[in-house]
Amino acid sequence: MPLSAQLANDLPPLPLALPLLSAAVLAGFRKRLSRAAADSIAIAAAAANTVICWLLLAGAHGQTIVYWFGNWFPRGTIVLGIPFVIDMTAAALAGLCSLLAFLALLFSWRSSDAGSNHFQPLMLIFLAGMCGFCLSGDLFNLFVMFELMSTAAFALTGLKTREPAPLQGAFNFAVTNTIAAFLVLTGIALLYSITGALNMAQIGLLLQHRHDAVVLFACALITCGFFTKAAVVPFHFWLADAHAVSPTPVCVLFSSVMVELGLYAVLRIYAVIFVPALGAKAAVLRMILLAFGAATAILGAFMCYAEHHIKRLLAFSTISHAGLMLVAMALGGPLATAAFLAYLAGHAFVKADLFFVSGILLHRHRTASEPALFGQAKDQPLAAALWFLGGLGLAAAPGFATIFGEALSEPAARPLHLAWISAVFLLSGLITSGAVFRTGLHTFLGWGGQPISDRSAEVDELPDSSSEDQRLSWRLFTPPAICLGAAVALALIPAFIRQALAAANYLWNQPGYLHAVYFRQRLPLAAPAARLDLAAAGVHGLIAAGGGMLLAMNSVFRRRLRRHLRIGAWLEGPLTALRLLQSGHIGDYVAWMTLGVSILSAAFFLLLH
Repeated sequence: MPLSAQLANDLPPLPLALPLLSAAVLAGFRKRLSRAAADSIAIAAAAANTVICWLLLAGAHGQTIVYWFGNWFPRGTIVLGIPFVIDMTAAALAGLCSLLAFLALLFSWRSSDAGSNHFQPLMLIFLAGMCGFCLSGDLFNLFVMFELMSTAAFALTGLKTREPAPLQGAFNFAVTNTIAAFLVLTGIALLYSITGALNMAQIGLLLQHRHDAVVLFACALITCGFFTKAAVVPFHFWLADAHAVSPTPVCVLFSSVMVELGLYAVLRIYAVIFVPALGAKAAVLRMILLAFGAATAILGAFMCYAEHHIKRLLAFSTISHAGLMLVAMALGGPLATAAFLAYLAGHAFVKADLFFVSGILLHRHRTASEPALFGQAKDQPLAAALWFLGGLGLAAAPGFATIFGEALSEPAARPLHLAWISAVFLLSGLITSGAVFRTGLHTFLGWGGQPISDRSAEVDELPDSSSEDQRLSWRLFTPPAICLGAAVALALIPAFIRQALAAANYLWNQPGYLHAVYFRQRLPLAAPAARLDLAAAGVHGLIAAGGGMLLAMNSVFRRRLRRHLRIGAWLEGPLTALRLLQSGHIGDYVAWMTLGVSILSAAFFLLLH
């Protein structure tokens, strides 16, 4: 049922205000608050934010909620105020961010080093930035939320100040994402120079079908900036360095939602501003984005299998699956966007489950190195079950919401004669799940010989907790169990796909978006029809899961195979050229970012002209 008018007017600012106010209280009294009190306040604030976001989602089913800060409503076609535009997609993403922040804070309850109670306010500031980012309808406010989110993320990455590695990871993260912010801001300035507007609806209205050099360059710069946040190749180098050294609850938010928000920003801006402006030439834009998505999915998958530090392995898996989400998103239209949204939700919960389990291993065994963990977790059947089931989720096996990514993308790609997209989904799922299965066979079952060791596995990290208490409590297992259950539940709820299609339909409808912003009324739309070939997607998921397990067994029992049959060992070892690119030197990463900006900008100008 739609929210009442009073609630619709009162709730929208709370997902931003509540975490910020709670963070201010925690920061102001952090020296006087006990660890338990600080954790309790942060968990309560995240839980309340989750409830508020889900209430907004319930209200957004029958209306698009537009909240104007300071009651600065549009005057004619002129928009001076800053709005939150809350449709189903924005509210659902804000709710997902809040839920995962709640679970991450619950996981960290007295088991992660809080850095003198700096951790809790930083997590709430990060949550506020993510929610504001999801709900904003103003392009410059989107940039402000981008910076708020990034600043908190930099500090959370370097929270373990006793170690040099987190400081280096935070430095690489900060430099690359600050450059990305500069790219976004420059693109916004270019759009402002030709429209005099910052509101996304007004910019989309004023551009109409204009796609001259200034518009194209602005599109390229904004895309590159958000591609950095989304870790799209070749803007991805910072991600593995940051994930490998961040506290486990922070990694959960980085991989499960922050990366995906970069793609969401590109989708929202394209749907409202650039695709209508490009007109018929949007088909060329699709091919550019598909090329970046496919390259990201494949490169991330191979780098994932070559890693032997569990957090870095999962980080490269995130890069690969971000590529799959970009492929789905790039197809364009409501059906493909529904595939993106469904896959995003399923992947968020699956990846959160895997990172939580990696945190349990780090807490219990004081290491995240696959060689060091060999056979050490044989007495942890619950952690093993959560880990292997998470691997099935990465493979998009039947029973997990990730299966809808290919099931909805394939019918969207069929009229475009892009049959190779199914192969990209299959390859990415097979290799990344194989890496997860290989680690599980080594760690939880102790099968095969000693795992291959490399530089990434040797550079280990201190546990999240400074305590020597290595006991495992129910609090550590509750968040991953909830995440895994959510990934399965979404696949079994028939309304999930219907709601994803409805949300995608409204997100992709620029006239409806403009009407909602200017007149505060949503135009009624019929949900697009979708014939899901779940049987084919399920077969592909089973092939990916079975192939991933065979690949993992090939690595685990490599010494029993003839040399030319050691496919897994080949994927783990000789990818030297690719692994050397991940040098850890910020100058190298900036050089690759520059190359990415050049390639994307050149592609826009050459292909769109």
